[in-house]
Amino acid sequence: MAKEEKKQLLEEKNIHLWFEGAPVALCTMRLELNLDANAIFAYSKMMNVQPEHIKEVTFDVICYDSVRIIVDTLTDVKYRNLDIPRNGVFGMDTPIRIRNVQTRNVEFVLKSVTTTSGQVWNNEEKKRFNMSLEQESIYNVLGDLHKQFLENCTRENIDQTKLILSPKFEDLYWLCACGALNWSDEEKCSGCGVGKDWLMVNTIHDNLRKQDEQRKIDNEKIRLQAAEKEKLEKKRQKEEFEKRKAEYAHQLKKQNSKKHRHVIFIVSLILVVLIAGGSGTYFFAVPYFRYNNAVTAMNNGNFDEAIAKFDKMKGYLDSDELRDKCVYSKATNEFYGGSKEKAAELFASVINYKDSNEKYIESKLAVAEDLMVNEDYLEAYKIYLELETSEKDVPAVKDCKDKLYLQGKELMRLNHLNAALETYTLLGDYKKSQNLVKECKYLLAKREYDNTRYKSAIQKYEEIKGYKDVDNILKKLYNLSIIISAANDDESPAVWDAFDEKCPKCGKTTQYICEFYNDGKYKFTIRCVNEEHNEEITGKYKIEDNKIYLSKYVNGISTWSERGTVKKVNLNEVAVDGKNTSIQITDFINEHNKETVIIYGNKISEEMMSTG
Repeated sequence: MAKEEKKQLLEEKNIHLWFEGAPVALCTMRLELNLDANAIFAYSKMMNVQPEHIKEVTFDVICYDSVRIIVDTLTDVKYRNLDIPRNGVFGMDTPIRIRNVQTRNVEFVLKSVTTTSGQVWNNEEKKRFNMSLEQESIYNVLGDLHKQFLENCTRENIDQTKLILSPKFEDLYWLCACGALNWSDEEKCSGCGVGKDWLMVNTIHDNLRKQDEQRKIDNEKIRLQAAEKEKLEKKRQKEEFEKRKAEYAHQLKKQNSKKHRHVIFIVSLILVVLIAGGSGTYFFAVPYFRYNNAVTAMNNGNFDEAIAKFDKMKGYLDSDELRDKCVYSKATNEFYGGSKEKAAELFASVINYKDSNEKYIESKLAVAEDLMVNEDYLEAYKIYLELETSEKDVPAVKDCKDKLYLQGKELMRLNHLNAALETYTLLGDYKKSQNLVKECKYLLAKREYDNTRYKSAIQKYEEIKGYKDVDNILKKLYNLSIIISAANDDESPAVWDAFDEKCPKCGKTTQYICEFYNDGKYKFTIRCVNEEHNEEITGKYKIEDNKIYLSKYVNGISTWSERGTVKKVNLNEVAVDGKNTSIQITDFINEHNKETVIIYGNKISEEMMSTG
């Protein structure tokens, strides 16, 4: 067993520091004296805060004595051979030997970061880690409203155990409640996946306070409804008891006359059983007794039990009609003392029984009325549309449309575009809703494109051809649409091949495999005859007009550099290996190759998609 090293902790800081544009953040710093080696070692824990995987980090270590005087500087210290994903940490297990024994504190100064795709970020301005990313406890910030925040998480199926910090929203970045740093244009947290807009809305004290007050009102309403239901149930039980008592007295009066008929029935039943043998009990006696049990449950108000029993009767006597009667009675109870939504469901299930259709409409209108009170105008209006209710029949419809229209405007102001789109789509011809539908789609398409979700963006632009500058945008994205047409929503890419090209390293024959994904990511694979030169390059791309751009991270944000030009596109002609499209393009993989290459792939036409 290895001997345990003796260590003395000289300095340790749990810090969460960053500076504008840095691809990594500094989480902790530790300084130890190794007594066995009689040497001082420094440790740092850094975190990758940008999308690309990190391959190498270079930094300086400034050494201070106990009174903060510089006693030494270690230059170009490196963490090598890394493969650190977004939000991954590294460095805490890598000791850095400190030369000056007077060192009691150290400072890490970031110099460069290299990603696995070959992109290099340099700290040209020699910035220091000086911006604190520390966050307060969300429980302490929200106080009594934290319970409402947790309820909102549960309602949206969000893992509340990860959201323990108070979020921060700045111009260049935002910190999620899980602690992850995200760039300002990222709509979802890179760490836990929670939406930025949702997090902003659901940590505003005024919003939570209103929701909390409404929750208390709803709970009180539920309590009163339960009390009223209990009161009605006791009243019903009393009336049922009086009814049964009267029936029992009536039965006693007729007992003598019935006794004779009852004996005849029993004797007849016994004879039938005897004649039929053992199977007679099943075919005659058992259904009769089950029927009586179901009727008894119905008369006692146990509708669920009665419904279950009648369901097993399979049309025995009038069991189907009695089952509908039970459902109708249960629906009536739900309407007056339970849930009007549940009542509507039950009335709908027996829509042809008595006046169930009218009762269904009445129940749904009552549900819509409750939704209006709770300012859920969208769901209320869906009910009015379902029932084809006019403003003449129900005046509340006009009020609902007015408030829903204004709610859509507020949703657009808050940039909740999908919700606004649903709102204005439902409103149809009301006011200028159709134009607002196009505006929502226009803004959504732009947002999708800005976030490199290209296929989704193009589809949305296609839906609003002729609106604003959409036709020009689609023309600008024509080559992009061709290149990604074979990419699927299941994250499989459109694959393009270039054969018999030159290897960037040795100039020998090589094959390019270009994979373009719907979400703006690419993977270029180089397969050289010299297998040692095989290489894989990843990153993000965009294609506008006839230009191909690849991404590069500068100061923490993605910038684009032109890497290729589309020269010629040949559609619907069999090319290599049966592929139907070829594109002549300048070499965007090998920057040193000034010649054009031809890449081959399949463009999916609308006819091909419609036939699978």
